[in-house]
Amino acid sequence: MYPARPRLPVLAPRLPGNSPPVVERPSVKEHTEQEWDARRGLIHALYIGDNRKLNEIMAIMETKYGFAATEQMYKKRFKKWNIRKRSYRKASDVAKATSDASTTASPSTTSSSSSSSSSSSSSSSTEAARQGADEDVEVITRTELPTTTGLDLVPMPNFRPLADLELILNGVMSWSSVKLESYRIASDPMSQYLAAPNQPPMQDSRTMYRTFELVFDLWSYGKGDLAGMAARKGFYVMEFVLTEEHPDLLWHMLDTIYDMIDRGHLQLLGMFLRHALVLARRRFPESYPLIRILQQLLVCDYQTENGRQFICYLLRQAWLRNVDLLADHIKKSTSQEFWLYEQLIWDGRTRLRRNNGLANKRELMYEGLENLVQHEEQPLETDSNLEKLRADALILEFTQMDLGDREKAEQMALDLLDTNQFGLGPLSAARFHAYARKMLARIFESKEDWDQVEENLKSAIHMREAAHGTSSNLRVIRDMWVLAAYYQKVGKLENALQVAQDAITRAQQYLRDLPRCD
Repeated sequence: MYPARPRLPVLAPRLPGNSPPVVERPSVKEHTEQEWDARRGLIHALYIGDNRKLNEIMAIMETKYGFAATEQMYKKRFKKWNIRKRSYRKASDVAKATSDASTTASPSTTSSSSSSSSSSSSSSSTEAARQGADEDVEVITRTELPTTTGLDLVPMPNFRPLADLELILNGVMSWSSVKLESYRIASDPMSQYLAAPNQPPMQDSRTMYRTFELVFDLWSYGKGDLAGMAARKGFYVMEFVLTEEHPDLLWHMLDTIYDMIDRGHLQLLGMFLRHALVLARRRFPESYPLIRILQQLLVCDYQTENGRQFICYLLRQAWLRNVDLLADHIKKSTSQEFWLYEQLIWDGRTRLRRNNGLANKRELMYEGLENLVQHEEQPLETDSNLEKLRADALILEFTQMDLGDREKAEQMALDLLDTNQFGLGPLSAARFHAYARKMLARIFESKEDWDQVEENLKSAIHMREAAHGTSSNLRVIRDMWVLAAYYQKVGKLENALQVAQDAITRAQQYLRDLPRCD
């Protein structure tokens, strides 16, 4: 077990009962029969008792209970459990609905009135349910919002009008659309990062997000003083992040905001929003989309469970719309936009972005990624090798993490290791070698080959150290948390404690270069 947390100065008080898990929430591919059965009663109560729509249930289960699953998986479960709204109607309600439909009510009104009933007590209603067996589970179009109330996840909310909150959704989508059409650069953030992985540029928005992740990790291990230092560094990096208006800037900020809400760091969230707003106002006019988005987020209701739940749902809807926007755009994208799809896939495991439905766009994504790679201009041999590694690693991530094709992913990871044996400088080769090792560790974990899991995770850390030229790099520390979580999962608590303490020591070294406050 980890050492007891000492009494430390308050950084971000956590909500009662919301202690952070050491291991990330399981992905949709890891849910067992027992996990589904354990949540059957809750899902049944939401779907039948509360008459929730499927997309609402998905959002509630993910944001409130940490149980993420796709629409198709829910449909499969409903069929297996024989959960059907139509079979729960009362005969009187069916008769009334039929009468209403013959006069003034629309089909949608009839469906709504019948689905809100609790049980079937006549042969006519049972027969109606049997005839509608193929339509038992509602098909929810993810990107469409209800036309009458906008977002209706939380009934009768006790906070600002929905119209005000939808300004956030509209502002985010306007940002993505405009940046996607107008943003052109000679060197993208990913290329700048790969050019010097041992010294990433200060304006890298992903590094800012990872820095705040370090805050959460250190806080969960009871290191409030170090967590405060990491937060200070995150705020410092934000000043540089806002100097570049690339399309993914806003999304890394929303990733950070979502995590703070989801993990219960509300005091830190308020500091983040106010600081970001002050910095944005120094650089941009008051009408700038980023400023309007931050203003709306600053006045949202974070004190009630419904308020926090609704904001998380709102941000999720914005991200899912962005996924659709990028997927529709990929066929006409240029090689200069390849990095956007790197960000889309690489960052697809954050709490905000996970389970984004990219698996449903399999052919579109494969075709688009291959076209982007083929049209990439690569005048130098080393550049060509690097771009090939970038593309191979990205397709591997998509294949394993989005599609769940472990067999194909294992061969791709082995091929990536073979490619890394020659042709590139040590920093670039080591980074992709480390990534391939992490992917193999995940594959071997699914096979319960624990020795191989441990070996590959350790190798990934060593390769990360080589890639970044130091043992105290932010990415190295992050991989060490993964190894510590693995040890804890398999019951090797002494090893877990040792690795965690090592990671904390390295984090302390990483945070030594904070600027002075004079």
